[in-house]
Amino acid sequence: MKKHRISIPIFILSITLLMSGCGIFSLHPLYNKKDLLVKTDIIGRWQSDTDTKTFVNIDTLKDQMYKFTLIEGKDTVEFVMGLIELGNQYFIDLFPDGDCSFFSGGDCEGLDNMFRNYIPVHTFMKFDILNGKIALTEFDNERLIKLFHENKIRLAHEIPGDKDDDDAYVVITASTDDLQKFITRYSNDKDAFNDTENYHRL
Repeated sequence: MKKHRISIPIFILSITLLMSGCGIFSLHPLYNKKDLLVKTDIIGRWQSDTDTKTFVNIDTLKDQMYKFTLIEGKDTVEFVMGLIELGNQYFIDLFPDGDCSFFSGGDCEGLDNMFRNYIPVHTFMKFDILNGKIALTEFDNERLIKLFHENKIRLAHEIPGDKDDDDAYVVITASTDDLQKFITRYSNDKDAFNDTENYHRL
């Protein structure tokens, strides 16, 4: 399938919209290299059960990593993906793909100054594969911020801007080991997550 070129603002916006509501952004990855898993049955092209114009492609990369491509209509964003298991649940760590060629026509030099003002972050989702489908479940952003407000979560973090704003989000600054303890604690808490999005294999 031919890739769609998208402008930089849409590229950044698409990443933001993809994670809208998940609440987990982190400066550090959820995985240590020794934690990474390889599951060949997740490789392939998947279509959303609720939106026929939304697809996820998962391909293998080197060093036990995957390429995760989200296609929403004419817009495409790519991530490097790591897969791990915590609390008897699978989780994926998504990090923006550093290769800008697919949305810049191969000319990345002009993007240097712009991206100097952006710090790429990791984000996490619960992941499962069952009965020929994959399931992606984002964290509940509002509940996460509420727990931080109430000091019920003690994890190094920042809430940029106005923490009471409807668009507020959390950036975790804790280490990978502390992140894993946090995720494990909430991995089976249904209230910590939004509704699951299911995708069937094509």
